[in-house]
Amino acid sequence: MDGGPGIKIGRILGIPIYLHASWFIIFALITFSLAKQFAYQHSHWTDAQHWAAGLITSLLFFGSVLFHELAHSVVALRYRIPVVSITLFIFGGVARIGREPASAKQEFNIAIAGPFSSYLLAGGFRLLMGVFPSSDMLGALAEWLSITNLALATFNLIPGFPLDGGRILRALVWGVTGDFARAARIAARSGQLVAYGLIVFGIWRSLTGSFRDGLWLAFIGWFLLTAAQESYAQVHEPRPAHGRASHLARRLQLRSAAHRPPLPPGS
Repeated sequence: MDGGPGIKIGRILGIPIYLHASWFIIFALITFSLAKQFAYQHSHWTDAQHWAAGLITSLLFFGSVLFHELAHSVVALRYRIPVVSITLFIFGGVARIGREPASAKQEFNIAIAGPFSSYLLAGGFRLLMGVFPSSDMLGALAEWLSITNLALATFNLIPGFPLDGGRILRALVWGVTGDFARAARIAARSGQLVAYGLIVFGIWRSLTGSFRDGLWLAFIGWFLLTAAQESYAQVHEPRPAHGRASHLARRLQLRSAAHRPPLPPGS
């Protein structure tokens, strides 16, 4: 994500938290989509309940994204790697760290912390589903957030840079070979393959009746492709401060694919 960090909304653990301008767009779209989904699934609720559930669920979703980024950041801070900021934007979140990890072990532990935290949230929301029925607002909210965090964590583990799985792959290759540049090249190439796959699949989806989902997938693929290509180009350059991207592309895409609000009957 380029451009300024956005609007500062506070600090957590001393880390400045920002909202990029693009975040407001995706927040509004997700809130609207969820309100319509809840209206379709829970017609006995009032309109106010539909919108309240959509708003609260959207806020908790981005709270989950922030939690994911904080998990990366806490482990980075443990290794005395400065965390410059965390920014929420259209594809999720990015924690900007002051330098690369000094070893493959550090890289692995920082990368795995994000998906682990999302699995933890998925489990927590799953427990809430056992307490509140799905017809209840809290139960419906917990169900959506459990599935979404599960999808987020799983997609994140795909071994293609800049996904967390790509960083895990880079750490493993780095640890085995002792060659950071080679590990970075392999992770970047893997990321390009993943990105091309998303673009092709997205185009296919668009042409076979799921235009919205397909377009979103292709857009995500393009974003990941750009990041992977930049990483590959920088392998032989000095390793600068960079962003640790935990992209909502996959989160939003997976959320959309797994939780796409059904169209009302007759539409």
